[in-house]
Amino acid sequence: MNDPHGKPIWMIRETLDNVPSFSLPEPYSIRWYQEGDRAVWEDIQERCENDPRPFPKELFDRGYGMDLGALPQRMVFLLDHSAKPIGTATAWLDENFDGKLYGRIHWVAILQEYQGRGLAKPLMSIVCARLRELGHQRACLRTSTGRIPAINLYNKFGFVPLLRNAAEENDWRGVKEALRRATR
Repeated sequence: MNDPHGKPIWMIRETLDNVPSFSLPEPYSIRWYQEGDRAVWEDIQERCENDPRPFPKELFDRGYGMDLGALPQRMVFLLDHSAKPIGTATAWLDENFDGKLYGRIHWVAILQEYQGRGLAKPLMSIVCARLRELGHQRACLRTSTGRIPAINLYNKFGFVPLLRNAAEENDWRGVKEALRRATR
C-alpha cells in the first residue's frame, strides 16, 4: 500500500536507557490487548488516517499474525474517561533488523479528536518502557516523510534517522527542512 503521507523512512534508538518519561494525564488510562481487540485496533487505525481509500484489513495479519500470542504483553490501548479506546501503540519486535534484534515501536495512533491533548508522549513512554521490560536494548520504528509531527515526537524520544544509502539520505534532507519550517 502506498502511503499518502510520503515515503517510508526508518528511525532508530541504539539504547533504551534514559528514555523520557511522561505521565498520562487524568482522566486517561491504558489497558493491554485482549481477545477481540483486532477490530478495535483496525477502527482506531482507520479513523486516524485522512485517506479516502478503504483501510486494508490485512495489515493486522501482516504486522502481528506471526505471533498473536505476544499481543497481550505488547499492544497497548489508550482509553478515554469512559474506558473507550482512543489510541494504540505496540512494543513489537523486529528479530532481524539490519541483522540485529530490535524492539520496534509499531503502529502508533491516536484518534484525531484526541490529538493535541498531551497523550502522544505518555503513550511513547509506555511502549518504550515495555520494550525495555521485555529485554530489548534498542528500538526502531518506521514512519513516513510527511508525518512531521510524529517525526518530531520520535526525535524528542531520542530516535534518529537511519541512513543506509543515498536515497535515504535524500529523503531525510526533505524531512529535516520540513522539521525546520514546522518549528519556526
